[in-house]
Amino acid sequence: MRIGVGTTLDHATPGQWADDLAAMGCTAAVSPFDATTSAALRRDYLREARSHDLSIGEVGVWRNVMSPDPTERRQWVRYAKDQLALADDIGARCCVNISGNAGPGGWDQYSPENYADGTYEHIVETTQDIIDAVDPRQTVYTIECMPWMVPDSPHGYLQLIKDVDRTAFATHLDYTNMIHGIDRWRALPAFIDECFDLLTAHIVSVHIKDIRLHSGLPTSITEVQPGSGSVDFDAVLRRIAELDDATTVFVEHLPDLASYEKAMAFVLDIAGRLPQGVTH
Repeated sequence: MRIGVGTTLDHATPGQWADDLAAMGCTAAVSPFDATTSAALRRDYLREARSHDLSIGEVGVWRNVMSPDPTERRQWVRYAKDQLALADDIGARCCVNISGNAGPGGWDQYSPENYADGTYEHIVETTQDIIDAVDPRQTVYTIECMPWMVPDSPHGYLQLIKDVDRTAFATHLDYTNMIHGIDRWRALPAFIDECFDLLTAHIVSVHIKDIRLHSGLPTSITEVQPGSGSVDFDAVLRRIAELDDATTVFVEHLPDLASYEKAMAFVLDIAGRLPQGVTH
């Protein structure tokens, strides 16, 4: 596996970007540029990535391709296609988005429309359209799991893979994003195992995070510093080690550089003690 941080961190130059990631022990990175970045700057980043043995694991879309506003939706579908083409051009592990919010509110938030009649079919058709427009050969398109939109379960993700029916559609696994209630919290180790049991053949990248159940009402489950919550990282990394060696793994959503450095040290220590070790 290749491990990194799910952020580009603050940096002034491609060299500083790569130096800072390598200093933390990263062998994977999310793309620090997008399809609008000049070709020259892209080349500089890619040169630094190669010289520091950093694999570009994810090219992000992070736009609402399900927006209820038709003009906005067309704009972001076009952007998703451009990002997928970029990922294919540079040989990134995957291009990733979420399915999107089909109703009012933030692009990554819940609305009733996310589960309305016709929404699932629209997600399938939009995903097919994005993939077919690019026909990628060196990468795949993925949708990150979310708690309040498709896919919100490993079974749902597996069904989505079948319904999209494209070889260039794969799985971006974020198991913590699907821990959306006390039932899954109580079955946390078994639920994570179920994710890998059902989706192993399709997983290309993983967000590896920790979570904690807080006291008080109503139920509150939040992300916390890796190693300070209830996720068994040894068990998770053992499952990831069974995947393709090129699988990228990212810690994310931490407040500062010191937190990322601490998280990387924690994850690398556990991964380094596995029989398979870490690909460097």
